[in-house]
Amino acid sequence: MEQPIFWSDQLAFGITHKFSERDKHTCAAGVSPSGLVHGGHLREVLTVDFVVKSLKKMGEDVRFIYSWDDYDRFRKVPANVPDEWEQYIGLPLTKVPDPWGCHDSYAHHFEKKFEESVEDMHLDIEFISQTEMFEKSEYADLIKKALENKDKIIEILNKYRKEPLEDGWLPIRVYCRDCNMDETVVEEYTGGYNIVYSCENCGNHEEIDFKENDSVKPPWRVDWPMRWFYEQVSFEPGGKEHSVHGGSRTTGEEIVKQVYGENAPVYQMYDFVTTASGQKISSSSAENIFTVDDLKEIYSPEMIRFQFTETKPNKEFVIPFDENVVQRYSKFDRVEDVYFNPEKESNEKKRKHLKRVYELAVVDIPEEQPERPPFDHLSLLAQTRSRDEWDTGVIESLRKTGHVSDNLSEEQVDLILERLEKAFNWARKYAPEKYVYKISEEVPEEVKEQLTEEQSKAMRKIAEALRNEDFESSSDLDDRLFGLKDEIGLGTKEFFQAAYRCLLNRERGPRLSNFILGVGEERIAEVLETV
Repeated sequence: MEQPIFWSDQLAFGITHKFSERDKHTCAAGVSPSGLVHGGHLREVLTVDFVVKSLKKMGEDVRFIYSWDDYDRFRKVPANVPDEWEQYIGLPLTKVPDPWGCHDSYAHHFEKKFEESVEDMHLDIEFISQTEMFEKSEYADLIKKALENKDKIIEILNKYRKEPLEDGWLPIRVYCRDCNMDETVVEEYTGGYNIVYSCENCGNHEEIDFKENDSVKPPWRVDWPMRWFYEQVSFEPGGKEHSVHGGSRTTGEEIVKQVYGENAPVYQMYDFVTTASGQKISSSSAENIFTVDDLKEIYSPEMIRFQFTETKPNKEFVIPFDENVVQRYSKFDRVEDVYFNPEKESNEKKRKHLKRVYELAVVDIPEEQPERPPFDHLSLLAQTRSRDEWDTGVIESLRKTGHVSDNLSEEQVDLILERLEKAFNWARKYAPEKYVYKISEEVPEEVKEQLTEEQSKAMRKIAEALRNEDFESSSDLDDRLFGLKDEIGLGTKEFFQAAYRCLLNRERGPRLSNFILGVGEERIAEVLETV
């Protein structure tokens, strides 16, 4: 098979060669729901999803699992959670109450919100609760194996530690069966599935069989390779913090090989998604954070996926909410155009690359190329047209300005209206001032006073033309506007500057003909008549 050029296809190619004996490939991701599962977590989810889709394209049977590490301890109280939740530090996340009272635990609150937010993201994903896995003692035999090989695990971990592990260290943690806290000391492994522990929080002391109860869990550096073996994981990426030499990926590779006799999954380090300020997004901070739902206010699922597919996982990047949103939409439109019109890209390697970017972003590819009006123009229309005009007046104005054809299908109209909604949300919440439009009801008095006699005459002439003439296109209106300018003897700057000041109370704006046809000739005429 020819070596592929796209990064997820390359990873899939490597997976099929490393694990050629496997009939099914499991690709894994996961996170501890210790706080808000923010939009940055999509980096891992989509990195895995693109590899899953590449494997499927090769005809492989694939399973995509996402582990909720909700059996982790509650470590600290995030900024958006009441301070009194400090009393629950040390409990499993699924034993901590939901601060908002809408789910049965703290963990489930954040899990369900994230699961619901990605339902339309084209993911074939299976969510797994690690609490449920431990409650069913699914890992009991593998924990026993880790205990029986503790000396080997200690040797591996100590190779990368500044200080060696304490004497008597065992590769398990215990939640007290009386108080559920993890303030425990494992005193002895007595063989089989039995350990003795004492609780420093409540004083409980007992011997337990961890195959019969769910209170025992390995530390992360043992837990991760244990689950690779259990699930037979062929691919799992990791963040920068796991990828440093001597980190959990390094020790995991050695533990899974030496203790469980299996090769580590194919790996890909991924870098952070940051805010525009360049700061890493953190679940524990109320600042510099956005959710998947925040993204979906201004981006379609395909647009979100596009921004991850066109950037290699090991490259840091920003998902913009500012003016660069316009540029991202334009870039997507150019890639889509090349997909449907490959002759527009002469470089074969780049053409193949853009094709895969589009395929992995869109997933359900339409039969014919959608018509995509520019995002910034839709933002203008969304702000200046009432909602009851969106599926009539807006579409008609787009036809006049040449942004869409006359024979739009219902599906095409739906796509335009979806983008119009995103543009409206962006203008309302994030757009810089130059993209925010508020049409004057009448020309402001201070503007009237500053207009020359020729400028005032020109504005009244525009209003008269808009009342009495039909303009089928922007070019028709352009011809008329420039004719009026020349007829009255105004310079181009004087003419257009007067129009923008009358309509928007600013010195410049979008192409005037597009603006007029977008807002509506009658409404513009009403304003200019007040000169």
